[in-house]
Amino acid sequence: MLALKRFAVTVTAALCLMCPLLPQTALAEAHKDPGRIQTHIILPRPEWDTGGEETGPQLNLELTEQIRSTYQSAKQSARVRSFKGKCGAYVSHQLVVLGINTKRLGHNGNRAYDIYEKITGTSGGYRVTAYPAKKFKLEAALEAIAAEDPHARNILVGFERGTSKAGKQYGHVLFIHGIENGMVYFSDSYAQTVDGTRYQEGEPIVCPIETFVQCYRKYKLDGVIHFG
Repeated sequence: MLALKRFAVTVTAALCLMCPLLPQTALAEAHKDPGRIQTHIILPRPEWDTGGEETGPQLNLELTEQIRSTYQSAKQSARVRSFKGKCGAYVSHQLVVLGINTKRLGHNGNRAYDIYEKITGTSGGYRVTAYPAKKFKLEAALEAIAAEDPHARNILVGFERGTSKAGKQYGHVLFIHGIENGMVYFSDSYAQTVDGTRYQEGEPIVCPIETFVQCYRKYKLDGVIHFG
């Protein structure tokens, strides 16, 4: 009986077994009936989880929905249908939508980290903590943030150089909405393949810290900013 309770999920939540994202239709139903679905869904242990537990990490649906809604609001704010890989614009509009900044700060990807490294707080009242590449590798910076706050939110990752032609010239920047239970919740300004799955611009991506780092291993890190 206990085993049945432990593994019972709604049909809506069962969709997560195929993908770490909940479809918009299911989220809409969840808004109509909040009691129908839990904020956290326990997923079966994936291949990258080598632990001995019978269940894998929990998926925070509030974070995945936040990524979706922030993306839509950012497009409305920018008055575009797509950011078309313009990472600086995508991230800066997200920061305004989330209230971290009160106005948009325009920048290229390779300038984003530098702007925030020089200040102690944002116009929206968030404290700024910088993790420069000269002192922290990407994985170490993210693990340090997660260790300090098990429900870490609002993390900017700036790369001095990307891998595409534009990336080599302008760098890259992305925004992590949260790190929880060792899982990174983020989106990117262009289609990205993570652990064999293709995600479109603005689509929520959820993966372990080490998978995130592996995905951007060929990018040259500038630094990480935590808005606390």
